[in-house]
Amino acid sequence: MATTVQSQPSNQEVAEDLVFFSRIDVWLVLCVGASLALCFVLAWTQQSVMAFAIGSLTVAAVLALTVPCKYTLTKSHLKIRCGLLKRVVPYADIVGIELSRSIVSAPALSLMRVKVSCARTAHLISPNDRERFMKELRARAPLHVEKSGIHS
Repeated sequence: MATTVQSQPSNQEVAEDLVFFSRIDVWLVLCVGASLALCFVLAWTQQSVMAFAIGSLTVAAVLALTVPCKYTLTKSHLKIRCGLLKRVVPYADIVGIELSRSIVSAPALSLMRVKVSCARTAHLISPNDRERFMKELRARAPLHVEKSGIHS
């Protein structure tokens, strides 16, 4: 059983799965939406089948790569899901977490991110409630999580 997290304080058992959905930046939605709208306006005004096909394929690709965008804290690992992308990060592999505003491509729909560092890689994610996410992650992997600060 998974609990969906909005912004309430945690009273959940550590063993229960917690789901954090991605924060979504308005500017990102506007940029993608404007680009897609332009394709469909061109398709309509120019009677262009090609512009319609490009717009339709782009909509399908954006949805396939971003929906759903969520992060699940389970008993033993962090599951990252952003569309077709799925990653599992065991808590034992985590060596640090910190706040981030990096522009590096990541399974996140916002630049308000959390950097989850492992020995050989790092994962940038954007849970809607970053502070609660970090608190819950620390409760599940207390020996492995060490940092908290704003870095890129």
